[in-house]
Amino acid sequence: QQRVIPPSTLGNNWIRLRSDGVVNEETDFVATGGVLRDYNGRWILGYNRYLGFCFVMKVELWGILDGLVLLLEQKYDSEMVQTDSMEAALAIQNQAHNDLDSTLIKRIHQNLSRVRH
Repeated sequence: QQRVIPPSTLGNNWIRLRSDGVVNEETDFVATGGVLRDYNGRWILGYNRYLGFCFVMKVELWGILDGLVLLLEQKYDSEMVQTDSMEAALAIQNQAHNDLDSTLIKRIHQNLSRVRH
């Protein structure tokens, strides 16, 4: 299940983080990136990270983590994180950990708690 929060209830100082990962079909190299938009949908900034070879789940989590770090630097009150990876969303929501992703998930939770306080 996805938690849906109407943007109108977030006030005027929130930001939308949209991240995604990509795979080059010829080389299998992966990268992640995203965009930050304000509450009116206006573009603020984009970001990306080259990751080489790694699992898709890790790519998705890196994209979210990088975006949260940028949110903290921009000093926004609230965030709306969007990802097309149900696996990543569930892992973050359920705080599911495995050896591969536990550190990234812990760092995402640390940053989420800092953005919301």
